[in-house]
Amino acid sequence: MDSLNKNDQYFYFFMASAVLLILAIPVGFANIYLGYIHNESPCTLCWFERIGMIVIGVLGMLMLRYGPQMKYIVCVFLFASYGIYMGIRHTASWWQRDIGIGLGDKLVGAHTYTWAVVVYWCVIVVMGFALLFIRKNSSMMRDLADKEIKIKPLNTYAKVVIVISFLVVCSNAFQALIINGLPPYTGKSNPDRLTFDMNIMTKTWTTDVWSRLTKFSLLGKNIPEEVFIKDLSEPKKLEFERNASLGAFEISKSIDLIKVQEILIPELNRFKHINAIAYNKNNDEFALVSNEMAVSYTKDFNTSTGFVLFDKTNGNDMRYIVDATFIGNKFIIGAANKTFTGTEKTNAPIDEMLEWQAFKETSKGISPAFFTKKKGEWYEPSRKYILTIRSKQNYVHSYASDGDFMYLITVPNQFSKKLILSYTSTKDYLLSGEKILGVGENLKLKKGRDIHDYYIVGADISQDKMLALSLRYSTLLVIDYHNAKIIDAYEIKNLDNPKSLAVKNDTIYILDRTNDQKDVIKIYKNPL
Repeated sequence: MDSLNKNDQYFYFFMASAVLLILAIPVGFANIYLGYIHNESPCTLCWFERIGMIVIGVLGMLMLRYGPQMKYIVCVFLFASYGIYMGIRHTASWWQRDIGIGLGDKLVGAHTYTWAVVVYWCVIVVMGFALLFIRKNSSMMRDLADKEIKIKPLNTYAKVVIVISFLVVCSNAFQALIINGLPPYTGKSNPDRLTFDMNIMTKTWTTDVWSRLTKFSLLGKNIPEEVFIKDLSEPKKLEFERNASLGAFEISKSIDLIKVQEILIPELNRFKHINAIAYNKNNDEFALVSNEMAVSYTKDFNTSTGFVLFDKTNGNDMRYIVDATFIGNKFIIGAANKTFTGTEKTNAPIDEMLEWQAFKETSKGISPAFFTKKKGEWYEPSRKYILTIRSKQNYVHSYASDGDFMYLITVPNQFSKKLILSYTSTKDYLLSGEKILGVGENLKLKKGRDIHDYYIVGADISQDKMLALSLRYSTLLVIDYHNAKIIDAYEIKNLDNPKSLAVKNDTIYILDRTNDQKDVIKIYKNPL
C-alpha cells in the first residue's frame, strides 16, 4: 500500500480488522468451538444470521481489493439491516420468558443467537466510522466517483485476514453440508448435535422448511384470529352454531327471556358498539362501556349517573373491549389481549392533570381506577395487563371477580383450543394461577365430545359460582371456579349475538347485539 496516503492506509487497516472481527470471532467461534468442539448445531435462523455475517465479511474483502465502491457500502448497510431483523426475530420469542430460559449455550451471559443483534449493530457503527476516513481529495473518494474499478494492493496483514476469512467460510460450508445436507434438504428449527457419522446425520436431514412458503404470512405462522364481536370483529374462520342441543352437553334445562330493555342513555347514543356490562352491588348500579371506551353508570339504562370518555389511543393497546366487572367500587374494563383499566366514583378532589390525561370527556366525580404518583405530586393514569403462561396464545372474552381475585377465560383458536381459567390477585394484579377447565362428575358429556368449542363471551360471580355465557350453542355454563369444573349447563333462549353479562341478585342481564345492529339488554332469571 505504498501508493496510498496515510489516511487511506488507516481506512484499509480499519476495514481489514473489521473483516477479521466479524468472521473470525462470531462466525469462527460459532463454527469451530460451538460446532466442532461443543457439537452444537445451528438452527435455521442461526444459519440466516451467520450467512448475513459471511456476506458482510465478503463485502469487506471486496473493498480491500477494489476500494470502497458505492455498491459495496450500500450492500453492507442492507445486509446489516437484514441481520438485525433476523436477530430480533430469533430472540423475540424468548425475551419475555423467565430468566435463563433459551436455546443452546451462552456467551458472556447471553445466549449466542442474541449476539446477532449486537454484531450487526456494530457493523453499522463501524461502517459509519470507516466512512469518516474518506476525505475530499483521497483516492477513496475517487473510487466512489470513478466508473472504472481499480485493483488495490494488499499488504501482509490484509492477505492474512483474507486467508483466515476464506478458511472460516469454507469450514461453515462444510458444517452446513453435514448438518443440513444438499438441496432440497434444509436446516431444522431444532437441530441435532453434530457428528461426522453420516449414517446418523442423513437421517436428520429434512425438507420441512419449504412447506412454510405455501403458508407465507407477514404476521407469522402462529397468530390466532381476533375475537368475535358482532359487527365489529368477525374473523372469517369463525362460525357459531346457536342450537344448544348440538353442544357437548346433554342439556335438559333452559332459561326463558323475561324482558328486553333498550339502552336509552343519551351519552352513549353516539357510540356504535356497547361491548360490556357490569353490576356494582355496593351502589346498586350498573356500568356500561363502549368499544371506544365511553363509560356510563346507570340505574335504569335510561339516564346516566356518571360518564367519562377515555383517551383510548394513548396507552397500552386495548383495541377490543370484551367484558367488564367490579372489584369493590372499581369498574374494571377488560380488553381481549388481557389488558385492563377502569374507573372509580369518588367524592374526593381529582387532580386536574390526571383527569385530563385519562379522559377526553368527564361528568366529574370519576377517577381512573389505576394511576401512579410521581415525586409525591405528579399523577399518571395507567393500564395493567396480565402475563400468562398456558393461555399465552389465547385471547379472552370474559372478566369476573369475587373481590379477592379477577378471573379470565380464554376463547379457543386454531392453535390453542383449550378453555383456560386464569386468575390474578386483586392486591397486585399478577398472575396467581391457570387451570384448564374440566367437567364435574354430575354433568353428562356426550360421547366423543369435549368442552373446548364453547366460546365464552361473558362471566360473573353468583353465590360462589361463576356463570359463563357461551356464544356458541347459546349455553349458560355454571362453573365451580375454585376447582375449574363446569358443573351445570342451561340452554338460554332468544339470544342473537351476546357480548357480556352481569348478575344482580336473582336476575341475569345480558348485553346482546341484535341482528339489526342494535345493542340491547336481555333479562333472564338467575338459575342459581
